[in-house]
Amino acid sequence: MADNPIYKLTYGLFVVTANENGKDNGCITNTVGQVTSEPNRVSLTVNKANLTHDMIMNTGKFTASIISQEADFELIKRFGFQSGREADKFAGLSDIKRVSNGTLAVTQGTNSFISASVCQSIDLGTHTMFIADVGEMAMLGAARSADYAYYLENIKPKPKPVAVTDEGLTVWRCIICGYEYVGEELPEDFVCPLCKHPASDFEKIVYEPGAVPAGVAGDGSIIWRCTICGYEYVGDELPENFICPICGVDYQNFEKKKK
Repeated sequence: MADNPIYKLTYGLFVVTANENGKDNGCITNTVGQVTSEPNRVSLTVNKANLTHDMIMNTGKFTASIISQEADFELIKRFGFQSGREADKFAGLSDIKRVSNGTLAVTQGTNSFISASVCQSIDLGTHTMFIADVGEMAMLGAARSADYAYYLENIKPKPKPVAVTDEGLTVWRCIICGYEYVGEELPEDFVCPLCKHPASDFEKIVYEPGAVPAGVAGDGSIIWRCTICGYEYVGDELPENFICPICGVDYQNFEKKKK
C-alpha cells in the first residue's frame, strides 16, 4: 500500500472545530480545499463517526485552522487521538480564539484560520462533504503550512527499532496515524479507531522470526493498549520502563485487555 500513487498527492493538515450548545470540539483532517473564488467557498469532508461531523451537520458552522510546520505532535494527539465524546479536547488549551461564527480557532502550531458557514452537504456514504461560504479568516504567522508528507517525516514519532524474538508477526499499520492492528488478516470493513480511516489506508507488515517489533512477546493472548493513541503491545507483562513508540507516553497510560 505504501507505494500507491494516491498517497503521493499533497494534502494540508487542519484542525477543524465546531460548537454546539456551548460545547467546543474539533478533529484533525486533511480534506479542506477551496472550490470557488466567486463566491469564496471551501469544501470539507468529515467521517460520520466523528462527533465534529454531527456538530457541523447540526449547526452549519466550522473553522479550519491550518497546521504549520511549527506544530508538534501534542497538537495532533489532542485533536486526532481522542474522542470528543469522551474528552474535552480544549481542556488546558489557551492558544485559541473565538471567531465570529461561534467556533474556536487554534492559534498555536497554525499559521491561519478560515471560518465558514455550510450552504450544501453531500452524502458520501461513510463521510459527508460540506460546501461552505467563507466568513472570517486571518493570518496567524509566517510559518509554512505542514502537508501530510511533512507530518510523516518531521512531526509523527518514528517507530522504535525492531528487536530479536523467536516468533514472526503480521501487523497492519494505518498510514495516516500509525495505529497498528495485529493479525493475519485485516477485516475489509475495519475502521481505524483513531483517525477513522478505512482498511484501504492500512499497510501490511510481515515480521519474520527474529525481526518482531520491540515489546512483542508472549503467546499473543494479552494486549496492552495505549489509551492515548491506541498503539498495542502484545505480551504477558508490560515493562515499567515501556514508552509508547507512537505518542511517547509511559506504561501508566496502557490498559490491559484479552485478545
